[in-house]
Amino acid sequence: MEAVPSKLTSIEDLKAQPSLWYKIHVLVYDLRNFQENPMAQARHDAVEDLLYIGAPYFDPVEVQQLKASIVDATNSKSLEMLLEDTLRELLERRMKKRVDSGDYRVCAAHDIAPIFEKAFSIKPNDLQTNIDFLALLESCKLEPKGIDNWTGLLKKSFKLNNKHKKR
Repeated sequence: MEAVPSKLTSIEDLKAQPSLWYKIHVLVYDLRNFQENPMAQARHDAVEDLLYIGAPYFDPVEVQQLKASIVDATNSKSLEMLLEDTLRELLERRMKKRVDSGDYRVCAAHDIAPIFEKAFSIKPNDLQTNIDFLALLESCKLEPKGIDNWTGLLKKSFKLNNKHKKR
């Protein structure tokens, strides 16, 4: 049995670790884009952990920290508990709906990615369209060097044109 971390980790604690926060974003990006992106596919295929929290994305210390992080403050649920509960519910529904087809598989893009996105407040469209993140991913891959001040995706700022201004 794995040792339980002595201190519970919050989302803010994770955000305070730029390297880990970056790798969480890469995982979420890969879960949504592995079919279209060969590098995402290679990373995705290397995952052995059933909850997708493991190598190649995270080292053992990060895995333990992530699994124990509280992502549902209302119910004091850790990420691991949230993933296990959600996947169990999905499989139970599939047992009822898919008896005829025999297809009970969980889909990374449609079932697992939304859990991570909601837990970490990451919008998938922002990942796919954020030029800075995509450039960082292209250059760093899973070795985020020199991103000590990376705090995640910046909020998009835009100017309203005359058509969209309130009158």
